[in-house]
Amino acid sequence: LSSGINAEWPLRPGEEFNTYLKNKTLRRPSYVIVTKTVAVLRELVVSSTWHHPTDLIRILKLYARYLPLKQSNETVVSNIVRRVLKIVREECSPTEGNAGLSVFFKKDSPKSSVETGDQNELKENICAGIEELEREVENSKNSIIKMALEHITDEVILTYGYSITVRDFLLHGHRKRNFRLVVCESGPSLKGHQMARECAEGGLDTTLIADSAAFAMIHIVNKIIIGTHTIMADGALRALNGTHQLALAAKHYAVPVIVCAALYKLSPTHLCSYDHDAFNKVIGPEMMVPFRNANLHSRVLVSNPEFDYVPGDLVELYITNIGGHAPSYFYRIVSELYHFKDFDLDSETSHDDT
Repeated sequence: LSSGINAEWPLRPGEEFNTYLKNKTLRRPSYVIVTKTVAVLRELVVSSTWHHPTDLIRILKLYARYLPLKQSNETVVSNIVRRVLKIVREECSPTEGNAGLSVFFKKDSPKSSVETGDQNELKENICAGIEELEREVENSKNSIIKMALEHITDEVILTYGYSITVRDFLLHGHRKRNFRLVVCESGPSLKGHQMARECAEGGLDTTLIADSAAFAMIHIVNKIIIGTHTIMADGALRALNGTHQLALAAKHYAVPVIVCAALYKLSPTHLCSYDHDAFNKVIGPEMMVPFRNANLHSRVLVSNPEFDYVPGDLVELYITNIGGHAPSYFYRIVSELYHFKDFDLDSETSHDDT
């Protein structure tokens, strides 16, 4: 693949993770994917052969291109790769009052090798940064659900789809708040059924409704709390199909929409008007028209997109692991979490990329 990379890579450590992402039959919560990504990238940093930090950045970007990210639609993997790239750049670039390991990036010798002792120190510092990222990921859900009492009162709350974070957020608020929960069944996947069942088992006063009844019910709702698959750089959402119409109904009745999501779901990308196909994912029609109706399948074209694009102006507040934010604030968070050179992981890495 490139000079400075072990001949056996990416078979080790990445092949198993690649197969995991390709397996469409597995139910893959974002948190599990993120923890697997962090573990693989840490092993990649430690086991790969690289003589200069620029080589390591190139290895990480090559690995990102090797993964089936577009096929799996798992943007959290790309986000974690960018976070690790930012860690590498911060450990190697000069900062105010602390030169750190910037000695390796002298302009007059951009490809000079790092001495063994210095390289070991650099690896240790990068691995320490990755471990800190891992702790942030582990604590992200707890940080979100602890804010439940600040945003939940004795009221009526509506939710859509199934989200572990939203479920635990609501159940945590139920400890000291007496509120009613309305759950849309979220067709055609019907993920709302699982959400309603688990919330009811946790003691919540839960009502399951059809998606078509949401507009009629929303006038009695005080707020909508949902999860999301991805947060775009401008505060827009890539959320479960059907979320957009719910957000439009909420805007009509002036009902605030609150999104609970960890920052590893924040992507530095935007939706381009010419790139709708890459943004969305069309899944099989069997949830809408079962395969037992074979004659009907031959005469009907069924489009079953998995996601909806929800503009940021339809969202009132985002609750993340570092607090609550308006959609317009995510530009600032993106600049803090990611390096601008890593926004496009498909771009070639030049020698002066650091």
